[in-house]
Amino acid sequence: MGGGLGITKLYRFKAILSSREDRYIYLEKPVRIDEIEFRPISSRKNKIEVLFTVEVDSDEEAKITAEKFTDNLCTAVLLSTNIAVNVNSIDVVEIQEIRKSDSGRAKTITIHEIITLKDEVSVGLGLSEPHIKSIIEIAEKVRSFNELINRFFRWYRWALLEKDPIDRFTKLWIALEIWTGYKGYKSGKESEMTKMTNAMMNECGFSKKEAEEMYKTRCALFHSGTYNKALNKLSQLEKCLENIVRRIRQTVCQ
Repeated sequence: MGGGLGITKLYRFKAILSSREDRYIYLEKPVRIDEIEFRPISSRKNKIEVLFTVEVDSDEEAKITAEKFTDNLCTAVLLSTNIAVNVNSIDVVEIQEIRKSDSGRAKTITIHEIITLKDEVSVGLGLSEPHIKSIIEIAEKVRSFNELINRFFRWYRWALLEKDPIDRFTKLWIALEIWTGYKGYKSGKESEMTKMTNAMMNECGFSKKEAEEMYKTRCALFHSGTYNKALNKLSQLEKCLENIVRRIRQTVCQ
């Protein structure tokens, strides 16, 4: 009688990465690096298709792994190009079950299936094959990031993709709050204003007066909906976060 079967599943995913229409990356032709393939989407200049394979044991694990991979890839694109992209959708386009018996014989069964995971003056940057290789290498380094750093980058990317200036200010501030928590500024018995003021002075190079004004602007927006000062402070907050990302980029991309 034949022995038991060991089953391995290979999931082939297709993800659509989208950027703002006025600041985007694009491809002239498909590029394949090992099992990862980047494809242009001719109908949309600000969207790129990425195909990749995940080897896991279950559908749920495949979803989690694919979401993590694409999140890391988005961060890698940002670090490599300074252009924010987001995951528009992730679908399974093919599943292969490889069944091996005790005798070592393998039988591959291909199942076609779609599993939707997410529904979410122009300057374009063309990506060459060496550039994509660099992005994939950076994505590997991003895998080891602390979860707070990953969360920081998600909010920072969302801010860059946001056209509304007040919504952008809000998302940038959330990213800054996450970063200050990661760096340890949130500990201690000082007031929240003192903690954030110290963080902005050290992380952003603000003077004490600039940091206090920024925090008061945040409070006026978040607590009373007063947004005029936020509009005036937006570029300064953007510069602060750019400096933080630049330091991370220098570490990851060296």
